[in-house]
Amino acid sequence: MTQSNTVYMTDTGFDNLKALLARKKQEYADVRDHRQVAFELSGDGWHDNPEFNRQQQLEANLNHTVKALTERLQFARPVRIDPNKRPTTHVAIGSLVDIIRWNLNLADDDGIRETWEIVGFDETDIEIGKIGYNAPLAKAIIGLQAGDISDELILGNQTWEIEVVALHAHT
Repeated sequence: MTQSNTVYMTDTGFDNLKALLARKKQEYADVRDHRQVAFELSGDGWHDNPEFNRQQQLEANLNHTVKALTERLQFARPVRIDPNKRPTTHVAIGSLVDIIRWNLNLADDDGIRETWEIVGFDETDIEIGKIGYNAPLAKAIIGLQAGDISDELILGNQTWEIEVVALHAHT
């Protein structure tokens, strides 16, 4: 990773990433133990011991995952969101923003009104109205002000324009 791979995370995001990394490290250790047992029981050849081969593949995948999560944590930078003082001049991390999604594939679209809180990297939780700044929808509106309309955005197989209706100072 290079410095351009900096990711911004809230305290919750940091905590979630650390917990995920700890779980993956434990899974990695468990798979290594299982692989060693499989090796000792029946050799290391794929034809002699398919379980050894499977554990070896799991180990490689988990090794890659642990490395990627460790690098993400290394390049993560904290962002503090004060729920009583959110960005209101333009959409940014921490913004509470009302939008209308206009489906350009429909001739008579009335738009879909939504409210989102823009949060840190990979912190999206749609059920509670939080969307990570790295999600396509958030990327389309970052930097916009109330009244602005995004460039066209393709989500799924639909083309959208996103109108920023309002930015709120607090919930």
